[in-house]
Amino acid sequence: MHHALLVPDILDHIFTFIKANNEQISRQTFAALARTCSALSDVSLDALWSELRSLYPLVSCIYDANMKLSDEDTSEFNTDAGLNLSVFHKYAYRVRKIELSGYEGGWRATAVPDDLGVFHVLQVPTPLLPNLTHLAWTDELSLSLLWPLLNPRLLSLRISSFQWSPKSTPILLSKMRELCPELNTLGLLFYLSEEGYEAMAESCLSRVICSWKKLEVLDYSPVGCECILNLSALSSLRILRLRIDNISDLDLSANSLSFPSLHTLQLQANSLAAVNSILQAIKSLPKSLYILLPVYRSGGVSVETVEPILRPIGQNVSCENLEDFRMNVPLLSSGVANGSNVLRSLFPCCNLRVLRIMMTPLFLLADDDLRAMASAWPLLEDLELFDCRNLYPRVPSQPLPVMDLPNVNDPPPVPALPVMDLPDDLPPVPPLPVGFPPVPPLPVGLPHMSPFAMMGPMMSIHLDETAPFADFGMSDPRYNQSAEITFHGLISLLELCPNLRFFNLAIDATKLDGLRGDKPGGGVCNRLVKYPRLVDSRISDPEAVARILLDILPELETIWGEGSPGPFTTVFNSTLPPGWDQVQQRILGSKATSGL
Repeated sequence: MHHALLVPDILDHIFTFIKANNEQISRQTFAALARTCSALSDVSLDALWSELRSLYPLVSCIYDANMKLSDEDTSEFNTDAGLNLSVFHKYAYRVRKIELSGYEGGWRATAVPDDLGVFHVLQVPTPLLPNLTHLAWTDELSLSLLWPLLNPRLLSLRISSFQWSPKSTPILLSKMRELCPELNTLGLLFYLSEEGYEAMAESCLSRVICSWKKLEVLDYSPVGCECILNLSALSSLRILRLRIDNISDLDLSANSLSFPSLHTLQLQANSLAAVNSILQAIKSLPKSLYILLPVYRSGGVSVETVEPILRPIGQNVSCENLEDFRMNVPLLSSGVANGSNVLRSLFPCCNLRVLRIMMTPLFLLADDDLRAMASAWPLLEDLELFDCRNLYPRVPSQPLPVMDLPNVNDPPPVPALPVMDLPDDLPPVPPLPVGFPPVPPLPVGLPHMSPFAMMGPMMSIHLDETAPFADFGMSDPRYNQSAEITFHGLISLLELCPNLRFFNLAIDATKLDGLRGDKPGGGVCNRLVKYPRLVDSRISDPEAVARILLDILPELETIWGEGSPGPFTTVFNSTLPPGWDQVQQRILGSKATSGL
């Protein structure tokens, strides 16, 4: 082996490169290194076992080390000479992070309770993973099963969903603090299946959570005002994610919440009133603020009610702290409105660098509005104003075929059911991939459901826990209004915001007056924007549009957004106006000709 491989920095660089591959390839590579190179064996095994998705590999270590062949050439579990845990301990102490989904390896399902039951029956010493620092507990499993995995070294614990039990849960939570006192990251989401225990849950959760004085990240579903107010005692809190699903009436006093170290606040609520109450209570704004209302709970929301939500942000004495603001309000009950009136409340936030707003329907913006926004936020780096209806095909304009109605006196026909031959052994249902956003609890009294989750990396939006969209009024003539922003407004944005790196705007690419010369941008040039999204409006002259874009954005790589597969996917083909694919081809051709 070359001596350079013994230099820690070089080895770290090589291992980082290996981990950049997909999980299966990287694990195979580390396993091969551990077998073939004695000098790299330990560090390769550390990398191979540092993260697990199941306890199954550790159970296999015990099984393989204690099996023997019987006289009948069959294998059986043998503990006559004592349980051999040497192989298990060799790998268990290397595990640093485990995300338990209950599944490991393709279609093979391994139940977490069964794996933990093996350790219990064999009396394997606890904690099972003495060096574990990050633990994500699988949904719907009892907290009592969690105990063998807790240890004093644990720094991060995420329990994405559990049912509150009035007798056992308070006892289990109180003991959790003793077993892992050094936590700095906690996710604790639960749901109440019975009414009448809100006060008990509020008191217990507040006491347990606030006992971790070193908490820096908290993902939490509070059940009352006191649960939220008591969080002010966490002076080290940097990231706070509140999922307000269990509170029907939230009334917090103004300036009653103070988080001196808070950097990011994410609010997911079942009403804008709850969001407004928290924003009024925040004494000092963080640098990053994200507001999300799931689709199936945002009924009654309108553009007129969104504006009062933004007002306390601009009126806050610390509004200059805000640098990143994102809001996801997918379903509004009213029509389009003038965007300058909606966003003007945020103009005092002069240090804003990221603004991403997704609404349905989206408010209209004109060139003057875009100039006013650019003047108010000269440090802007990321601007996204997105209408989520662009994700879905529009309602067909042609009427549905007319069918003859049956006579009311005739008995309804009974359709014949087809006979289907099904195999005796159906394949198991595949698991959800590990890493999906945690499923939030529903309000008290509703059965627990797993709502639909969808993500769109091209649009950079995250519709956490949303139901499938039904009808967003695609046939509404207001939806077919052409965008008010033209390339003139975009050029002003680029001129007034020289740090801009990304934008997602609907540009009216049919209005090209005064932009057909050799220098359509008038000398305005931005070399930071490479992956904008520009394809949500009509276009008349792809050649002229491509020439304009290359003049004002010379480093342009794509117009479809970063990470997008482009126009060749079925889901977007039917929703995008024609012509933008030609613009993309002309841009690529021009860059190829220039040798770029």
